[in-house]
Amino acid sequence: MELGASWIHGTKNNPIATLAAAKGIETQATAYESIMYGADGERLPDDALDGIEAQVADLVEAGREGSPDTDEPLRAALDRAIGAADLDPSELLNVEMGITASIEHEYAADVVELSASNFDDGGREGGGDALLPGGYDKVVEAVASGLDVRLGHVVVSVDTSGDGAVVVTSQGRFDANAVIVTVPLGVLKAGSVQFLPPLSDSKSTAIGRLGMGALSKTCLRFESEFWPADAELIDIVPAASRRGQWVESLSLTGLVDVPALMMFNAGKFARAVETMTDPEVIASASSALEPAFPGFPPPTGLLRSAWSVDPFSLGSYSFIGVGASLADRDALAAPEGRRFFAGEACSSEHAATVHGAYTSGEAAANAVLR
Repeated sequence: MELGASWIHGTKNNPIATLAAAKGIETQATAYESIMYGADGERLPDDALDGIEAQVADLVEAGREGSPDTDEPLRAALDRAIGAADLDPSELLNVEMGITASIEHEYAADVVELSASNFDDGGREGGGDALLPGGYDKVVEAVASGLDVRLGHVVVSVDTSGDGAVVVTSQGRFDANAVIVTVPLGVLKAGSVQFLPPLSDSKSTAIGRLGMGALSKTCLRFESEFWPADAELIDIVPAASRRGQWVESLSLTGLVDVPALMMFNAGKFARAVETMTDPEVIASASSALEPAFPGFPPPTGLLRSAWSVDPFSLGSYSFIGVGASLADRDALAAPEGRRFFAGEACSSEHAATVHGAYTSGEAAANAVLR
């Protein structure tokens, strides 16, 4: 059950896909075949989600056309477009579900947090997506092979004020010629690591402008499969009072041969889920499944993420918040003397992906060598 990264996003010209192939790491393509249920629990036509997501894309463009000169929350742009579209209550519920599934889950943030102008800036992945049935850790093991990796060290400070780099951790001091900082954006935003000299104003501004998103994963195991066997994704339109909650699940049956669902949440509600007790999570998720699958059996197991409350992550991956742009990603990635920076948030082309983090690390390493 993958609680961190799950997919290789875009297998064409992707270094992670290339690495997996070279190391014999199994991958499995995802077609994102969705089975969708309305707020009343009735199954919708097979192409319903495609139509709703196309409608959401049109609303985004319509909302942007009426945007003011200054940046604004994507929610404001969408509200303008939705108001002009004059949707009936059922259509509005479907659209809000589509906003959650196609935007908020993608960017790990509520649309009120995302920049209307720049939220989707960056490159586009090609070649389809793929899961790793044996676990994403196979990739980590492959790239870490032969390296001296020290675990359990909590970094206190990074000092490059002298002729070298000094990193102080909970287990001692390390001296080097240079240091590559790859801690998540959430940790940088929290100021958990002291930098000497302090980070530049441009880098500090970028850290403040960029957002750290939350995408929670809740895996529920059941005695048997009660959802359609041909479903990859299960989408359920929630009632208005539950907007944005538990709208999409991935069936794991075809991946790991276990009757289980991986249920997704993003943004504010993801953070709420990650602070709930296990019984509260099960009750909340079950109530969302009930309209589509009345009387389904209770889950027999639970695994869930908690990245938003993990002090060494404080979120899942970054997003472009209101007032931010790709220039902030470039500023975050810019070297400062003997300090170099990498991670998904530093990638202008492929942020929020494993290959974005990977290629930013290669860029930082090459900069050190130069």
